[in-house]
Amino acid sequence: MNIYLVSIFPDIFTSFLETSLIRKWMDKKLFKIKVIDPRSFVKSKWQYVDDEIYGGGAGMLMKAKPVIEAVEKIIKWMSSSTLRATKGKDIDWKPYSSLHSEWHFKIIFVSPSETIFNQQIAHQLSEIKNLIFVCGRYEWIDHRFEEYMSDKYPKQFEKISLWQFVTLWWEAPAMTMIEAIVRLVPWVIKDEASRQDESYSLEYDMKNIEYPQYTRPEDVCWYKVPEILVWGHHAKINEWRKKNSKKLK
Repeated sequence: MNIYLVSIFPDIFTSFLETSLIRKWMDKKLFKIKVIDPRSFVKSKWQYVDDEIYGGGAGMLMKAKPVIEAVEKIIKWMSSSTLRATKGKDIDWKPYSSLHSEWHFKIIFVSPSETIFNQQIAHQLSEIKNLIFVCGRYEWIDHRFEEYMSDKYPKQFEKISLWQFVTLWWEAPAMTMIEAIVRLVPWVIKDEASRQDESYSLEYDMKNIEYPQYTRPEDVCWYKVPEILVWGHHAKINEWRKKNSKKLK
């Protein structure tokens, strides 16, 4: 899996990419993450990527074209990479447009949206080879960015919100989504059971909250581990866990 982040503040991702488990997983080449700054596509001396809003209004708005060019550059990289990977192999080539098939990549505009990110979406995105996350700033991005992407890549472009709230910067929601997605990539988590027996499981239609869990010592501030978990009777433990899992409405 390849993940691309489009952001005018790429340094925000430094800690995320260098000090978390993300770094460990990247070193094992389970996936790759690359950050692209739209400023690099602005030819003016000061590389301004924002401006005042037509019709008036508070705040500044990100320009559409630098972001469009950043996304198009990524798609060009992906296409070139696909061609290099298959060079010399006996393949029944389809037209170049097949590289833009729905399974090949997804452009995710992190923005207020009717589509709210959840575990089911995380599972779906974890199966896509290339993900492009576009992070806005200020009053988001000139609407023509969305119009362009919707027209040119109608099957690949989607607006997704982390939830019904607004942040100062959309890099944080993007990082949260990425964490939820990559942990579902095969071999990222060694113990498959830990992914299957968890909250918001697809098996329970995402309407479950995992049971309480405990570790040593047995007594913490007079709160004790339930005796049934200490005894080690697996059948009864499973029954207790099932009973203490919450079902959402």
